[in-house]
Amino acid sequence: MSAPNRKGMGLEDALLVWLAIAAIVVFGGGTYAAVHLGSWMAGITKPPAHPIDLIAGLIKGRIPWPTQSTIVVCVMAALILALAIVVLVAWRKGASKRARVDKAARYLGRGKALDAFSEKGAQAKADRLGINDNPGIVVGKVVSTGQKFVQSWEDLSLDIWGPRTGKSTSRVMPAILDAPGAVVSTSNKRDVVDGTRGVRENAAPVWVFDPQKIAQEEPDWWWNPLSYVTDEEKAYKLTQHFAAGSRVPGSKPDAYFDPKAEDILSSYFLAAALGGLPITQVYLWVTEQVSQEPIEILREHDYELQYKGLESTLKLADKQRDGIFGTAEKMIQCLKSRNTLRWVAPTGGASVAGDARRQFNPHAFAASQETIYILSKEGAGSAAPLTTALTVAIAEAMEERAERSGGRLPKPALFALDELANVVRWAGLPDQFSHYGSKGLIVMGILQSWSQGVELWGEANMRKIWSAANVKVYGGGVAEEGFLRALSDLIGDYSYINISVSSGKSGSSRSRQEAKERIFDVSNLAELDRGRAVILASGAPATLVRTMPWYTGPHKEAVEASIKKYSPQPEEEPVPVAAAPAANPWVTG
Repeated sequence: MSAPNRKGMGLEDALLVWLAIAAIVVFGGGTYAAVHLGSWMAGITKPPAHPIDLIAGLIKGRIPWPTQSTIVVCVMAALILALAIVVLVAWRKGASKRARVDKAARYLGRGKALDAFSEKGAQAKADRLGINDNPGIVVGKVVSTGQKFVQSWEDLSLDIWGPRTGKSTSRVMPAILDAPGAVVSTSNKRDVVDGTRGVRENAAPVWVFDPQKIAQEEPDWWWNPLSYVTDEEKAYKLTQHFAAGSRVPGSKPDAYFDPKAEDILSSYFLAAALGGLPITQVYLWVTEQVSQEPIEILREHDYELQYKGLESTLKLADKQRDGIFGTAEKMIQCLKSRNTLRWVAPTGGASVAGDARRQFNPHAFAASQETIYILSKEGAGSAAPLTTALTVAIAEAMEERAERSGGRLPKPALFALDELANVVRWAGLPDQFSHYGSKGLIVMGILQSWSQGVELWGEANMRKIWSAANVKVYGGGVAEEGFLRALSDLIGDYSYINISVSSGKSGSSRSRQEAKERIFDVSNLAELDRGRAVILASGAPATLVRTMPWYTGPHKEAVEASIKKYSPQPEEEPVPVAAAPAANPWVTG
């Protein structure tokens, strides 16, 4: 909060009045009880019942004060002292758990204002959707009331959490653990995989796509990206993933070379898919530049515009052609990595149909309750184009299944997209985001800052996806003034009564004036305590919640067992062998 409550003197006066009343009750009541109990214990005449007569008699000495009454007073004082100590300890314990921002909670969402996001409200939606597992994703507990804030299985969310603010333990992992249907999880670290894999595999098989050895997973299965390409439109979409994934954040595409490079890549992807060739063949065609093989394949399958477009490109001047193919080669640079290719191409020189390993099928996955973890690093050599393509292929397969199921998936599928701007550079997400919830595709997008989204989608599309999210969560750790100021505006103000007292020759006077103050200013949001999050939800006031990490929930033991099973254990250092004592040259055997 930017300012304290300004009721000032009114609160202090009321507190003094109540303290005075409490003192009178304790002193008067204690005296009354002590005299009566003491007299009864001493076996003397019962004192007057009326408090005034009793006090007057004690003052004037007409009513005796036996020793037993003193004992009663001591016992009562000891009990009151013990009670005060218990209350103080409890208050101190509670105060240690309170964060600096918790005082603002009374001005934010609570009670009936959050009915739609309560356990009862979320359960009503789950019952309507036929979901019996659990009502939704628990985002946290409302600080002011302790009630749970639940994101239902119709709500899409966009989170902004800075680095090291607990988003994996408090947001991603609990959501995965409670998901009733299939789960797609993306990340650039292995912690989520290690912690939830052992729990999820109890319900259905688990897949780990790890082309950059983040979790040191071996490719005992593979996915053919060209299986996604069924026509020229899908070929173009696959090309877009490579183009967006290879582009340096903040850079702008060349107006001539980038569209031309995307056009030839799209035709090459289509030709390779039609010919049953591995994706590595596309890279070879790009580097050769003059290969006629893709043109022949496209001609055989009656893709006239595509093969004629390729022919015209090959006839361009050498300088132009080199620029186009050079740009295309940059877009598919990730295909040069041998580790990456083990996950997306046949091994050992086998054909696409001849690889004996399991092949991942997005359509079969969409009809299951399985889990796939998609891992990639940002920066040079990133497999982001392939991780994006795989994520989108699964999403589209689920959309198709939803349409065949009456418009909605029988069980909602969770897309926990951590590191959304790095691992899954899904350029088309803002346009599709708004209708996913109605189809049962629950997207939980997580960014480290507002700027990450702007770099990926642009300012207009970032605002578009922010507005489309039913639940927006800010977990702290961000220092972008523009975003924090806008967030402060959305949270709003609180009203207070400012009482001023003035005195003069004619006496004192008071004036009362209503004023408004920001609930959270920019500095409060920038310094948001760890373990707290601010939620902006559709149809509800801004709400401050206490986050609930996985180790505070029902899956604690199962997660710990999963971590023990799958996390790499530190290697034990070899114990040095003590050297044998050197022989004493002066001693003979």
